[in-house]
Order: sequence, then structure tokens, then C-alpha cells
Amino acid sequence: MNKGIFKTIIYYDCLDYPLTSEELNIFSFESGEGEIKRNLIELARGFHFLKGRKNLVETRNERNKIAEKKWGEALRVVRWLQTVPYIRLVFASGSLALRNTTKESDLDFLIIVKHGRIWLTRFLILVLLSLLGVRRKRGQSAAPDKVCVNHFITDKSLYIPRKSIYTAQLYARLVPVMGDKKVMGDKKLLDDFCEANKWVGDYIIGWPECLKNQKYKHDDIMIYHRKSKISDLLEKILNMKLGDWAENILRKYQLRRIKNYPLTYKPGGRVKADDESLEFHPNSPELRIIEKYNKKMIELGFGGLTEKSSFVK
Repeated sequence: MNKGIFKTIIYYDCLDYPLTSEELNIFSFESGEGEIKRNLIELARGFHFLKGRKNLVETRNERNKIAEKKWGEALRVVRWLQTVPYIRLVFASGSLALRNTTKESDLDFLIIVKHGRIWLTRFLILVLLSLLGVRRKRGQSAAPDKVCVNHFITDKSLYIPRKSIYTAQLYARLVPVMGDKKVMGDKKLLDDFCEANKWVGDYIIGWPECLKNQKYKHDDIMIYHRKSKISDLLEKILNMKLGDWAENILRKYQLRRIKNYPLTYKPGGRVKADDESLEFHPNSPELRIIEKYNKKMIELGFGGLTEKSSFVK
């Protein structure tokens, strides 16, 4: 067992998530040199985990059952998103993509929109989610089955700069769930996203195939849709000066709210808002997970395999 596989099992232990051999072949961290003694790892019912953590197998199975129900709600929302103009690609993210949800888990999405319409598209999505009664509101500590659209990028700003073992695994585990058929017919946008973030391959051996491969990324649930008449009409209208005006007004309005929101400045959070990307993770688990990972590595005597976060506390 090389260091990369060992690091991967330790990392996912921090998520209470045992791994199959197939997953290790895909999502393992780059190995480096040297080997790890196998007596630190156990195998049961097809899952690999740290010695003494066999209970994680049942935990994973239970959370997977919960995730099946949450996926049904997530895809219902995704079908409604077809009415929103300028959406180019939607990924399920976080615990939903990993199918590692608890009953309290919300539904996370990363959304790629047309360049020059990021503020307008976000506003329309939030209005839709509010009308559907599924929008996660500010300050909610727990929001089961509510939708958290916490990350937007544009089709001309696909590069995501934050780099760590946490973000690498997060983006490698994305599940594409909706794409504009006009721009996604040959999966070009998905290819462009992978190329723009090829740094993930510095961490994970299976990148970018892990994101694009149908077998591992549940491609059967991708909804390649024809634009609804509503979204098509809205784009035609908003491609003119009205759309530029709305984009500018909504930029000022949303920036003011973001700047006046206390959690925007919370230490350890990941909040970014500009015309290229909108990211709202004021309570990002990145620091907590990487600190937990480092602590486990030190306790096991592998302090040399600790990792840094992609931001400073």
C-alpha cells in the first residue's frame, strides 16, 4: 500500500466514509515514494478503512439510502432550473455528490453560467428556489433538503484557484446533472472545465477521467435539455440592453448585501464575489477537515504526510 492510497483512506476517514478498491483506483492521491504497512488498514464487505473503524461500512450504507431520497428532490429542482436563462452546466456537489448525506444535509450545487450574466442568473435562481420553498436562507444552521447554490462561475472563467486535498477531492467528486444541450452536446464545456482545473491532477490520479467517465460519474442522470420556451424567451429579451441594465443593478444590490453580511468576513471562510465567480462558503469545512486529517497523520506517526489548507486561518 503506497502513501497515496494510505493518505486517501485517512482523508475519507475524516468524512466517516470507507472506500471501495475501485474508488481508490480513481480518487487516490498521488502516491509519492515509499510504502505503508498494511496492518493499519482493514477490508470488510468490499470497503477499505482504518483499523478499528468497521462501523463506517454501515454508516456509509445508511447515508447512501438517505442520499437516494435527497437525489430525488435535487433532480426535481434541477428540472425547474431548466426555465432559468443563461445556465450552461450544473454540478451536484458536497455530500450530495458523494452520497454521504445525513437527514440534516442540504443540497449543494456548483453552477456555470454565461459570462456577463452571473449576477442576473443568480438572482433569478434564488427567486425560483424561494417560490419552490427550497431555498436555504441566510443563517440557517441546518437546512435539510434545502438547496444551497453556493458557487457560481462563468463559461469564460472556469479556473478555480483554491488548491488543497480538500478542494481537489471536492471537484473530482462533482456530478454533472444538467447541461444546456446547445453548448453541451459534445461535452465541450465539461472538457474545458477539466482542462482549466488540471491542477486537480496534481493531487488525484484519476483526474479528469473521474469527472467525465460515465461509469463513475452516474452520467445516466445528466439532463441534457432543450431550452424551455420560458428560458429561451428570457434570453432573447435579456440579451439586449435590458439585460445589461439588470445585470448592473443586481450586481450593486447583491454586492451591498454581501459586504454587509457579517459572515462574509468570518475567519476560515471562503467568500468571493465578482463578475467571474461567486463563492459563498463562510462556514467552509476545509480547515476543520484538513486539521483533523493532519491530527490523524501525526497520531499514526506520519507527520511528514500532513497537508496545508488553501487559505490561511
